[in-house]
Amino acid sequence: MIAEQVKQALKENRFKLAFQPVVSAAAGEVNFYEGLVRMIDKEGQPIAAGGFVPVIEQMGLMRLIDRKVLDLGLGALENNPEMNLSINVSGMTAADPVWLRRLEERLQDRLDIASRLIVEITETVALDDINESSRFVSSLTKFGCRVALDDFGAVFPSPARVKRCLGQNRWLIRPRHH
Repeated sequence: MIAEQVKQALKENRFKLAFQPVVSAAAGEVNFYEGLVRMIDKEGQPIAAGGFVPVIEQMGLMRLIDRKVLDLGLGALENNPEMNLSINVSGMTAADPVWLRRLEERLQDRLDIASRLIVEITETVALDDINESSRFVSSLTKFGCRVALDDFGAVFPSPARVKRCLGQNRWLIRPRHH
């Protein structure tokens, strides 16, 4: 049932991003916004990702959502030149050449947008296939994007160990939410 609702929502363009500010504790200013995907139901009410993502991950449809989130996120950055935005991607996206090609096409000659985009992957996803994750991160940074390691602390105890293991110095580390 939920898979059909998701497919219909994709056809009808009923996905949106909710923008959650991430505020610096020291300065009290917004550092960037996290774009959180919401599916809008037939009555116009938003459904948080927790209401549909677990089911569509099991059904192998997550790449479609990640592609939609990419399009929405890049659109937000194009329309808001002062915004810095992070978007979450699933583990499947690290191996999705269509997602990367779409990103590259949209960012051609648009370093102003690329430099304001942060792509977040979870620590467990990053460490699941270190070689694939390193290739993915390398592609993102080549385009000018930043990469954040979300839910840090789930596996490794220190940022230095993560960077050593992944061989990457351009990671932003986001602590695990408690």
